[in-house]
Amino acid sequence: MQAELNTRATLTSSPGARPAQEQVRVLPGLVAGAISGTLIVTFGISLAALIFTGDLAHYVPAGIGVLLFSSFLIGAVVALKSSFKPVISAPQENTSVILALMATAIGQKLPAGADALPTILASFALASIGTGTLFAILGWLRLGKIVRYIPYPVIGGFLGGTGWLLVQGSLSVLTGVTITADNVQRLFAPGAAVAWVPGIAFGALITLVIRRKHHFLLLPGLLAGGVGIFYLVLAASGISVATAEARGYLLGPFPQGGLWPPFRLEALGRIDWGILRGMAGSIAALTVLAAISILLNASGLELATDEEIDLDRELRATALANLLSGALGGVMGYLSLSESTLNYKIGARTRLPGLISAGLSLLTLIAGAAAVSYFPKPVLGGLLFFLGLSFLLETVYDAWFRLPVVEYALVLAILGAVVMQGFLAGIGAGLVISAVLFAASYARIQVVKHAIKGSLLRSKASRTAAKETILKRRGGRIHVLQLQGYIFFGTAYDLLKDVQLRLLAVGADKARFVVLDFHHVDGLDSSAVVAFTRMRKLAAAEGATLAFTELPRSVSRQLERGGCLDRAAAAPPPGRLPRAARPAAAVFEDLDRGLEWCENQVLGAGSEDEIAPESERALLHRLRDYLERIEAPAGYDLYRRGDVADDLILIESGEVVAWIEVDEGRSKRLRTMGAGSVVGEAGLYLGQPRSASVRTSRPSVLHRLTAGSLRRMTRDAPELAAALHQYVARLLAERVVETTSAAQMVFYGGV
Repeated sequence: MQAELNTRATLTSSPGARPAQEQVRVLPGLVAGAISGTLIVTFGISLAALIFTGDLAHYVPAGIGVLLFSSFLIGAVVALKSSFKPVISAPQENTSVILALMATAIGQKLPAGADALPTILASFALASIGTGTLFAILGWLRLGKIVRYIPYPVIGGFLGGTGWLLVQGSLSVLTGVTITADNVQRLFAPGAAVAWVPGIAFGALITLVIRRKHHFLLLPGLLAGGVGIFYLVLAASGISVATAEARGYLLGPFPQGGLWPPFRLEALGRIDWGILRGMAGSIAALTVLAAISILLNASGLELATDEEIDLDRELRATALANLLSGALGGVMGYLSLSESTLNYKIGARTRLPGLISAGLSLLTLIAGAAAVSYFPKPVLGGLLFFLGLSFLLETVYDAWFRLPVVEYALVLAILGAVVMQGFLAGIGAGLVISAVLFAASYARIQVVKHAIKGSLLRSKASRTAAKETILKRRGGRIHVLQLQGYIFFGTAYDLLKDVQLRLLAVGADKARFVVLDFHHVDGLDSSAVVAFTRMRKLAAAEGATLAFTELPRSVSRQLERGGCLDRAAAAPPPGRLPRAARPAAAVFEDLDRGLEWCENQVLGAGSEDEIAPESERALLHRLRDYLERIEAPAGYDLYRRGDVADDLILIESGEVVAWIEVDEGRSKRLRTMGAGSVVGEAGLYLGQPRSASVRTSRPSVLHRLTAGSLRRMTRDAPELAAALHQYVARLLAERVVETTSAAQMVFYGGV
């Protein structure tokens, strides 16, 4: 331990400490950046070969240029602005699959011999701009958390479909022919296997090794080994590089020169805007897929590194990168989960890896076509096969062991839609299934979180023993329903049936007051408003009242527009009303206020203007020589929170409210106390500042007992002081029993 402390002291005090520390931080960044950059360049070349395959293969050099330029621009911008410093961002394989489908569709729609490249790259640029715009909107609205609400079966189906298309694309890269169900027999023609079997075998080998061993050097090492073995086999077979090029074993030959720009400016006039308008659906689907993918990657990166990532900042940074890429003719890209995790595992904690990776893409772009023309196709095709097979194994094989049967079947259904009908059909099926899953799952959540009758649950208004007895006998007329979640057509209908049963019941179970508490409600849709309107009509027909408590402002506006609430409902008279004059719907600030109003209706006349019972008035008479009489109007402040506690108040008539301020401009009622109650005793006995503010809610007759008077009473009339202490102890015990009851704990949080 001492040696370690001495080492730390040397590092922090010696003149050479800062360079040594910088070297410790820089070295992992250099290594991570070099590895990530090599992988990104290799992936970029592979994805270009995937996108421009078959009849479009002669556009591969331009495709490589576009992919490398986009990797440089997106990688550099996101590296500088991301919330996760060692991030790597570049064009990704799942969106590249859709770009390949778009490129093929455009090539098929143009006349034979027409230059398809300008139109294809214009569609890619529009997709990048659309993606950047969507990312910017999501980031600005702080909707990064939306990924948390996508069911895993939908995500798994998308990943499986991506894997299938990558496997299909790897075969197209290896054979030079777009492989479909109609021409799959070409793979088994005499002599055809030599073109694709080595690449598939290499991809399977990578998959097997990566799934068994985990090391950041494995994939780069396997790729380098694959290239080396390829050229060793060529040498052993006596096949020259020129012959290998002629047989299609290499990515080249390419025309001499740079890879950027992909075409001259005059080629912009050959863009077919009519075809681009027809690609609008594919571009929109591509932007949605990109949004889902970046959020999934960011969420996965959080799990892999135990680092919190600002999803909204990530969206905004990637939005800027994609907008710039699209404006300059590039393709879309975003956070790469594997390379970003790799950087973190190596120990890189700076932005250096991302910048080095982007720099390697730029360097390869500047070096020109000669730098990539000798790359073996079996290695590129094998890399694509590895990526696709990894997706398929994760969603088809691994998911079998961790998903319920129904969810696993949904994954296969979406994957099947991709295989049979294409990726866009799979996305459509996924969105439909997602909506159905949401509705089915949410419908299983009970909209009524808790239900209780007024005979068991009380408001915080203090009542005399006689009135407590009345509430125990008649409180069953009050039914309290605490609602939760987002109320939509299914759950609203269940709630309507529940309220109908309560309002139409016979005998003691018949509800006269139904309190609907919205404290835990997030919102409701328009169909739910119809259900509440029907509830109000039923309540009016039965002479009952719906009491809406703690309504969110947005929900209140919806109910007003739907005809369920009106201005009269928002301000019901506080006192007891004749049955015929009671509103069918009433709105209250919170559950406590609504429940108190319903109790007042049940109690009948005199519920508001109570006078202390005879026993309490007799005690007040005995204490008269030690008390100060106060006739206080409504709104009179007795205590403020934090005041010095040097007295207590006995209430002869009227009412006082104890409250605290919870937000600026908002207060929460803790308790309402009427005649016969005591206020301020806890602060006086404990000698602590006031824990709440107390104010009269209507004209009241009060009696103040100061600390000095209590000491004098204890000295001169100990029996009277004992009677007062016994009375206060009984009130405190009643409050403790009430506030710690199960119902109070559930509905009021134990306050």
